[in-house]
Amino acid sequence: MNPLAPLDAESQRFGLLVDMDGVLVDFVTAALRLHDRMDVGENWPAGTWDFPTVLGISDREFWHPIHEAGAEFWASLTSYPWCDELLSLIADSGDWSILTSPSHDPYCSAGKISWLQQRFGRGFRNFLVGPPKWLCARPDQLLIDDNDSNVRNFRARGGQAILFPQPWNENHALTIDRISYVREQLEQARAIG
Repeated sequence: MNPLAPLDAESQRFGLLVDMDGVLVDFVTAALRLHDRMDVGENWPAGTWDFPTVLGISDREFWHPIHEAGAEFWASLTSYPWCDELLSLIADSGDWSILTSPSHDPYCSAGKISWLQQRFGRGFRNFLVGPPKWLCARPDQLLIDDNDSNVRNFRARGGQAILFPQPWNENHALTIDRISYVREQLEQARAIG
């Protein structure tokens, strides 16, 4: 798959913005491992987004070891097993870009960009980094994100969005076949768009 290949005009009905953490890469397992709390991953409370609360610690306690690990933490995140299939599905659906939110640590963005360039090559620039994802919302833009709030905010500002099924969001019951769900949602968006 060539992520930079142009699509024909017929297939460019909307632009796709794809989140990294929780959709393409496994931030949660890496964070749990860093906190020595792998037990939580198998027993995640369905639909609960607040990771520090799930671990029973403060925000500061949650983020401190991640920030201490620096850019390498983000650069070494593991792709989910469905990453390639999802990216292929997305590339076949329209122009796309990665839209990712950094933590408060400045090395987070550097690590994320490093991960992207390791994955797609040093010339890869098909990404946007910043927390206000809703600023990209328009009727011809579709966000795929695992955060309920990001999806709601994007839709509220006129964009289309798919809540990527994960144990920590409202679509937790759909994690058995994530890709089929996204494919179905993309087909519905194409039919409407």
